[in-house]
Amino acid sequence: MKLNLSLVLVAIAGSSFAADKMNLSQLEEAAAKHHPILAAARADLESAKAQKDGLVAPFKPQFSFNVYGGTGSGSMIFPGTVDPINYALLPSGSTGVLNGTFMWKLFSFGRDRALLDSGSYFVKSQESSLKTLSSGVTLGLRLAFADALYKVDVAAAHHSSHESALEVLKTTEARFDAGKVPQAFVLRAKADVARAERDIAMAEADAQSSEAALWEASGLDQTPKELGNWDVALSAPATREEAIKLAEAHRTELTSLQALANQAKSLASAADKSELPELTLMAMNDWAGSQGIAGSNTYKAGLTLSVPVGDGGKRSSDRQVARTMQARAESELQGTKNKVEAEVASAWAEWSASSKVSASAKAEVEASDEAYRVALLRYQEGKAILSELTEVRSELTHARLSVAESNAYARKAWSKLARAMGL
Repeated sequence: MKLNLSLVLVAIAGSSFAADKMNLSQLEEAAAKHHPILAAARADLESAKAQKDGLVAPFKPQFSFNVYGGTGSGSMIFPGTVDPINYALLPSGSTGVLNGTFMWKLFSFGRDRALLDSGSYFVKSQESSLKTLSSGVTLGLRLAFADALYKVDVAAAHHSSHESALEVLKTTEARFDAGKVPQAFVLRAKADVARAERDIAMAEADAQSSEAALWEASGLDQTPKELGNWDVALSAPATREEAIKLAEAHRTELTSLQALANQAKSLASAADKSELPELTLMAMNDWAGSQGIAGSNTYKAGLTLSVPVGDGGKRSSDRQVARTMQARAESELQGTKNKVEAEVASAWAEWSASSKVSASAKAEVEASDEAYRVALLRYQEGKAILSELTEVRSELTHARLSVAESNAYARKAWSKLARAMGL
């Protein structure tokens, strides 16, 4: 009896799956679109874009419309917007003012550009964070898929073990009927069949449990679905050094931290430039009227040069905070680079071993299958006892499980390496 080593999935008895098969690539696509974690990260990205626009809004043209109305005795509450210049001449009574104001900061020595750059770097950081979360979701999905396939392969191995147990039972009953073995042998063979049935029930439950975890890792609900195939190629660079170079180029954690360092640098530049003068274009138009005085309409336009003198230390504090952020981001960047290299080295070690693990498992199952065939012939011819055949059959089951384990080991090792490289 030869074990089929191809990645063929067996149907689990008692399952109520729908007709749709979900391959790995399909689940990755579904997770990228619908996973709640990524949906939240996309919302953060949109928030970052809005914050970027808010940083430069004060440097864009602004217009305000103001209305004032009042009554009582004495002069106006806001006399600075109306004629005449001698506000003491304004009589008591009802007063109304309509005012339109236009402001545009024409020149700020590059402070607007520095703030725009800081916002752009923050957006880039959030984009990288989204990609980082996406890579994490993909890794979790791939590991869950590898585990689900492993549990299915385990169930298949136990089904094969059950078939061989039935074969041994049939042979034992035939030999018992011929008076060649005692009844104890039949009872022992029946016990082996019952044990195999128990193992099948447990393996099927584990398989269904692992599939439930897979749907959750994919960001999907528990609507019945059928497990498909691993249709993503297990390809990797030829050397560990190449893998590390790919990680340095593609790991989004590094891109995010570099963007944060650049953002802090831009904020520090903006804080420095906030101590420089600003030139603003201003224009105002007023219409004012008061009880007993005819209404008037006036307008003014001009340039305002603002020279910062003292702000209680706010600019100095902003500059210090930005520079501290920059130093921290740069330190974290170096630490993350070291961590990425260690992750690649660790994942590469497992991936390098996976081919040897698979080859050993294949050799083990081929040898165990032949050993079982020979032992069964010897038992049928009365040259071996049942315990010898039972032991060989048990070793064959373990060999089949080793094949399932080696397949899962290779898939998980590759998944970890792909994540470590940022691919």
